[in-house]
Amino acid sequence: MQRLVIVSEGINTGNTLINQLTKLFGKYIRIDNKLLSELESLNDRNTDLILYSSLYVKNRSLRYTNSKIPNIVAKRIIDHKNIKEVIGIEEGKDVLFINDGYDSTKEAIESLLELGLDHIKYHPYYPDCTSYPKLEIAITAGESQLTPYKPKMLIDIGTRILDIQTIHEIISILNLDNQLGNGLVVDYIRDIVKISKSIDESRRKSQESQQILEIVVNTLDSGIAFINNYGKITNLNTKFEYIIGSKRRNILGKKLEELLPFNHTSLHKNKVIIAEIENREITFEVREVEFSKKIGYILWVKENPRSSPRTNYANNRIISRNLHTFKDYYTINNEALKLLNKAEKFSLTDANILIQGENGTGKEILAQGIHMNSFRKNNIFVPINITTISANLLESELFGYEEGTFTGALKGGKIGLFEMADGGTIFIDEIGDTPLEVQAKLLRVLEEKRIRRIGGLDEIPIDARIIAATNKNLLELVRENKFRLDLFFRLNILPLKTIPLRERREDIKYLLRYFINLNSKDMKIESLEDFFEKEAIDFLINYKWIGNVRELINLVEYLMLIYDGEKLGKDSLHNYMLDIEDKREYIYLSLDQIWVLKQFFYYDEIPLGRVKITEIARKENIDIGEGKIRSIIKELVGYGFIEQIGTQGSKISKTGREFIKEL
Repeated sequence: MQRLVIVSEGINTGNTLINQLTKLFGKYIRIDNKLLSELESLNDRNTDLILYSSLYVKNRSLRYTNSKIPNIVAKRIIDHKNIKEVIGIEEGKDVLFINDGYDSTKEAIESLLELGLDHIKYHPYYPDCTSYPKLEIAITAGESQLTPYKPKMLIDIGTRILDIQTIHEIISILNLDNQLGNGLVVDYIRDIVKISKSIDESRRKSQESQQILEIVVNTLDSGIAFINNYGKITNLNTKFEYIIGSKRRNILGKKLEELLPFNHTSLHKNKVIIAEIENREITFEVREVEFSKKIGYILWVKENPRSSPRTNYANNRIISRNLHTFKDYYTINNEALKLLNKAEKFSLTDANILIQGENGTGKEILAQGIHMNSFRKNNIFVPINITTISANLLESELFGYEEGTFTGALKGGKIGLFEMADGGTIFIDEIGDTPLEVQAKLLRVLEEKRIRRIGGLDEIPIDARIIAATNKNLLELVRENKFRLDLFFRLNILPLKTIPLRERREDIKYLLRYFINLNSKDMKIESLEDFFEKEAIDFLINYKWIGNVRELINLVEYLMLIYDGEKLGKDSLHNYMLDIEDKREYIYLSLDQIWVLKQFFYYDEIPLGRVKITEIARKENIDIGEGKIRSIIKELVGYGFIEQIGTQGSKISKTGREFIKEL
């Protein structure tokens, strides 16, 4: 029998985790607990897995444990079975929350908020806490002995338990999948739905099938969605989005038949449906649940391995996922609107397109919009990110292989992404990271419109439009012999260049307001002054936005979690944002700025100005005009990267040379 050892700081935590795991796995594994204070050594070869109750415990245990033994750090959540009394607290009530430390108190409060229990206001208390209110109601996570006074009501929600993600990690490492099956996931979800019955009617409408279920199921490795009695999808987790191939906002509220090849009238207890989505075989397992005298369905989704890709692809139905259109590229900036107008014109042709720009500037949204505005919109859109596939697998992913080509090859061979995209569009992201040997074969595909599978003799004709994207300067890679010049010209027939957020300042306020309203269920703001203090607004408008729109969206999602109705100040923003601005240590240059600075670096001995650099840009087919170059030089002078030499021109500074050398 396999052995799992829990290492915890306190005996209560250890006992709670042992009880939880014994109920789940007691038939299959032996579970022991060791306290951090008593830990002398843990080198037992009979130990198959070490479970640390926290990262702090792991760091303190490293010198006592055998590093060769598999280990994981537990992710813990509030036991949803213990929250009934919390649900019943009057809305808007102030309560004292008690735990054994600052971090654990903060994490426990965040867990309650994530479970949707945000109808009350929590005030933290922990040992050495110097300021706290004396309130009628106090809540503690198994630490009632730390209560600083006797409240009228003390609710003990118990020690936090392992979340479903940690449980799945244990199942995976100890190979318990066959013994447990899928019942654990379904029972866990059904249990949560039962608990949601306890929420009062006014909260039930907005939260019983959303906030509580939503936060928990997002930790699962399986796709989960909840379907109401009318066949509409009212909740789902992020894995469901990934498998279906569509964003949450495009799924919620839709009827089942609008997304999948079956409708809600075909749902009943324990039904299993197998369907095809973009050449992937998907199993949908339906479980009926009843609560509040209503019937609903939990849809459990799993992607199946393929046994014969070519046969399945040819014979099964392919469902196109919901893709972005140009309307999803949110902007009020004139230059960005011109970019969209150009992309719309390009979409009506069938020539290859190269999109260049920084990460987070919407390159894939543009690519999807081009596809959806083209005559290929009813055919498949196949995205691939070069950086996510190892170099030795990239060729087989792009072009496929024949059966028996190498050890481990699938029976029947494997269809490549180009072959899959036949009749549609293939979007190749991070094209600048393509290995040179694959670039040569990619060039042949672009020239001949044919592919040959690895191990195959026959050439297969391909009719797929190519859209490539990169955040790198491909001509710089050409100079460094990392990218083929002929491939660059094949891809760059129709060039598009996205604009970083810091260069379209008017979009900052527009996008902040848009995404705040999008992420808020109960509040709509007319202006940022309704949400932020003026100091915070000024900071955000002048911030460099190193991660562009993606960084802005992440910030809004964070702020919506901590927003309590009071205007947010500058100190509410991410710490790293404040560090970047305060220390001025991080300078982020655009691709155009880097190119101009490199010209000064290459011609260090010759004072340069806008005219000579314009000539260089023209020779190298770089789309930067004289006015733009003049503006860039001024910016680089401001950074201290370029020094002006009277009327003779400008030269790169020592700081500028060091910056280029570090690239």
